[in-house]
Amino acid sequence: MRRALAAALVAVTLAACGTGVPSSGPIEQGEVIAAAGGDQFIRVIARPPEAGMTPEEIVRGFQEATASADASYAVARRYLTEPASGLWSPAVGVRIVDAGGLALTRNVDTVTGDGILSATIDAGGEYRVAAPGTPLSVAYELVQVDGEWRISVAPDGLVLSPGDIERGFRTFSLYFFTPDFTQLAPSPVTIPLSDAGLATQLVRALLAGPPEWFAPAVQSAFPIGTSLAVDSVPVVDGLAEVALSAEVLGADDATRQALSAQVTWTLRQLPGITGIRMTVGGQPLAVAGAGPVQPVDAWSIYDPDGLPADARALVVADPGPAWVEPDSTLAPLGRTDPSLIALAPALDASAIAGLGADERTLWEVALSGSRVAGPAVLRYSGSALSRPSWDRYGDIWVVDRGTGLVRITPSGATPMAVAELPDGVRDQDLLAVSISRDGTRAALLVRRGARVEPMLARIGRSGQAVQVAAPVRIETALSAAADLSWQDATTLLVLGTVGASALEVVSISLGSSRVGRVGAPEGGVSVSSAPGRPVLVGTAGATFTSSGATWESLGEVRDPAYPG
Repeated sequence: MRRALAAALVAVTLAACGTGVPSSGPIEQGEVIAAAGGDQFIRVIARPPEAGMTPEEIVRGFQEATASADASYAVARRYLTEPASGLWSPAVGVRIVDAGGLALTRNVDTVTGDGILSATIDAGGEYRVAAPGTPLSVAYELVQVDGEWRISVAPDGLVLSPGDIERGFRTFSLYFFTPDFTQLAPSPVTIPLSDAGLATQLVRALLAGPPEWFAPAVQSAFPIGTSLAVDSVPVVDGLAEVALSAEVLGADDATRQALSAQVTWTLRQLPGITGIRMTVGGQPLAVAGAGPVQPVDAWSIYDPDGLPADARALVVADPGPAWVEPDSTLAPLGRTDPSLIALAPALDASAIAGLGADERTLWEVALSGSRVAGPAVLRYSGSALSRPSWDRYGDIWVVDRGTGLVRITPSGATPMAVAELPDGVRDQDLLAVSISRDGTRAALLVRRGARVEPMLARIGRSGQAVQVAAPVRIETALSAAADLSWQDATTLLVLGTVGASALEVVSISLGSSRVGRVGAPEGGVSVSSAPGRPVLVGTAGATFTSSGATWESLGEVRDPAYPG
């Protein structure tokens, strides 16, 4: 990446020698450069201040220049007075103004920018969608320095547009452990593409520990105080060198394996990295069962998606439930008594949960191999129930639309109040739930006034105590939602509408709210997905599977569901 950026700068310099350096004009975009992460980004070349700029032009130029993080915002700081440059802290976070931008108004030596807040990115990289219509107002004080206007007081942090984020930031995951240290869970962070290097930024963030929202749900294996001994993670010929401080020497074998998995899963997202070497004091960190260089595909046992390789979807067929084989044929499990709908297989396929025909009772059926092993057992009775969802601990979750969220353990059912629900939203406004396969998050459909929207809540565990808390909005595009499912550990599929469109499957990337439109067959009522598997959409009387841009029918079977 550095070589590519250097080449871009040389090209700009040579062009300037032949044509002269521009003294006016808008902010420029450099050539398209490959970014670690497998996509492209457009390098933003910040424009310095020019003679005679008005206060409004100075503020606008400063905002545009902050879209480039190169050299610690060196160009942006040229719009500030020297004292203001020393006080201004861009690292406190980002406020993202919606596509309409900021309207600037001047009152003597103060320029105020007003707009609508779209989202925020905090200092730890957590991306949060703002409530619709949230106002954003920022004020800049200016003075004249040698006859030119400069900003003397600037609000800390950055104020950027969605386009600035698209060009200059990328979303990656930091990997932490579930409370029992048996499975990794991703924590998406959105970070700037800067000259610090992505590997360095990701390891720094990982060592800082879980972001605030996710911290109650996960653990880090790194001993307290662990840091980079050298504040850089160089990558040479595909090998990332991670020099750690001496605190890790006090970790036992299991802890060293766990922290190795965190580093490996975090850095494996960067396509230029093929191996990782961790050192302390210049010597390789000894990790039981691993060599000095750990390949990026190591520690697959901690996969946050946690699905067996042969995992299949389940459908309601006649006369009973059936597995969907890879060739789309059906493998019947046998009859259940009573007949069940809205089925959900356990992650290990040892049991299925489903609703009675009246959607008021939830039943569990044990499986032996690929057959029903016994009678259905009544696990819960309520009012209108949603499709159930299993977690990795063997618990069943369901929404009782007259009560709220319910967790069903082997010892019984427990209503789960969701802490910190938005103003005006009650537990009775929950309509559906899907638990992430790592067990740390609950995706919820929530009724807010006339809207139904997806939200994400964390699941914290301490011993036998379980808390569902802090639901947050995860997108801004949907106008309505009917069902949702985890595609993988960082992607949700929602059956919903965007604007005035027809009902379709929408892909939401957690940590950035990026939305992709997948389409859907007509009349969809449910959606189910799993890593590396086709998306399934159920209608009132059939199930469809995605095949590229088309949808193929699996026949008159209903309620498709992958394990989880």
